[in-house]
Amino acid sequence: NLPSTLFSLGVPRPQTAPGVSHSGGTGAATTRVYVYTFYSALNEESGESPASSLVTGKVDGTWAITGMDAFPANNGTGTASHASGVTTFTNTGNHWLRVGDEVIISGTTVAVSEVTSATVFKVPGNFTGATSWARKAPWNTTGMKRRLYRSTGTTGTFQLVHDDVGTSYNDTLTDAQILGDELISQTWEPPPPSLRGLIALPNGAMAGFFGNQLCFSEPYQPHAWPVEYRRATDFEIVGIESFGTTVVACTKGRPYIAQGTEPENVVLESVDNVWPCLAKRSVVSIGDGVLYATSHGMAYVGMGGSMIWTEAFYSREEWTPLDPSSMVAAAAEGRVFVRFIGTDGLKGILVFSLSEASMGLTMLNLVPDELYADPLNGKLYLVDIDGIHQYDAGVGLRLGYSWKSKEYHLPSPINLGVAKVDFVSETSEADYAQAQANYAAAVAANSALVSGYKGVGGVNGRAVNAGMLNGSNIQNIAPVALDAVTFTLYCDGRAVYSRKLVADQSAFKLPAGFRTDNVAVGLTGSVRVKSVKLAETMQGLKAL
Repeated sequence: NLPSTLFSLGVPRPQTAPGVSHSGGTGAATTRVYVYTFYSALNEESGESPASSLVTGKVDGTWAITGMDAFPANNGTGTASHASGVTTFTNTGNHWLRVGDEVIISGTTVAVSEVTSATVFKVPGNFTGATSWARKAPWNTTGMKRRLYRSTGTTGTFQLVHDDVGTSYNDTLTDAQILGDELISQTWEPPPPSLRGLIALPNGAMAGFFGNQLCFSEPYQPHAWPVEYRRATDFEIVGIESFGTTVVACTKGRPYIAQGTEPENVVLESVDNVWPCLAKRSVVSIGDGVLYATSHGMAYVGMGGSMIWTEAFYSREEWTPLDPSSMVAAAAEGRVFVRFIGTDGLKGILVFSLSEASMGLTMLNLVPDELYADPLNGKLYLVDIDGIHQYDAGVGLRLGYSWKSKEYHLPSPINLGVAKVDFVSETSEADYAQAQANYAAAVAANSALVSGYKGVGGVNGRAVNAGMLNGSNIQNIAPVALDAVTFTLYCDGRAVYSRKLVADQSAFKLPAGFRTDNVAVGLTGSVRVKSVKLAETMQGLKAL
């Protein structure tokens, strides 16, 4: 139910220059220029107003400052006219709207398409007869103040005169009496209305994008996004991520690398590979670089250069049926998890190891809507229609797996006579008891739904977005089972022997009567397997 209160990020700059007049005084003559800013209750400062005219007077005289703007408007009144599918609204005062800002007119939310002046803006559609408008996301003006600055005769910078003035103020302070803090927000602007992909960087800045523009905020000032901190790419940006202070912009064409310790000195360079990013949610940081889904595989851009990171596992022809545009990725627990929904009905999660490439590729038959790696605890969470689930929670029964080794080609045909599978049963008595309790609770909940005729979701049956409309409320319950592993031996591509192993980890005999020089092993179960050993005799097995 968030947000409970909606505000537009940032503080817009004043739009009207202050008026200045001078009177009195007997001291030396000086020339001054005045500006002012808006300052929010959250210590966010806007850019400065247009500068006043140059005014010369006495240093000990009275400088009357007038005509400073009211705080930014969150609504307004005026008149509307319509032509060629566009409504032009003429406001009675300044509107502080930008192209892309959403306003509510006559009960309809619509985005501003053009700003003609400080008092006139345009929106698509016919709103003839409308006399008022309101921002959908208002500026946070509660507790807002005006800060007044004036130029100094020695440095030419603007220094703070007073940190809380009204729309007018009489300045009688000498240079020695003013607060004197220097104005640093001349270039600060609110973030663009269409900014997306917000990420935080170690140098205190934030980064985001819109269109082909990569944008950076002022360090430690997330409300301030100077226009000069923007960098343009040749292609529209799909998603961004970072490693250190380096940002990788994944576009509809080549990826780009933005490097620099501070936003003002960022240098943007393109990578010499046309690897279009096909899924925004596939972009993930892995510490020394960034991965994302492209048509060739998961592309890597980072300290190690650029490459197709999954090339050892998938050719382009094998990768395409996984539908890279469907991919969602997350990095957690030393692994990269990539959810996919393929074009041929194949779907699941690909699991790659970051630290042990020899572990190869694992596929989970889970199909969540979202993956989330929590930066506070390092754990992975899966989101689906039933809610949020912690991956590998360590409580209850473990997920099952089905694994098959590569084919091993022996020097000559032999009769493999014995095998041994070393595995660890991970289910404690407490875990098994908890799994049984969960199973019983789920059965009871389903029984209650059935008996109360609430098995099917209906209108007003629950909160909006809490479940699928007309979908079943009945839980899918997996039966409680002991941890076990099933060993299968393959010879020349066909299964010749299968055995279920529960707790007995001793060696066992394989059937006689076959000889092969092409062997593979399959494992299906839910326990952690340490090794699989095959030999012709028990004596040979002991030597392994």
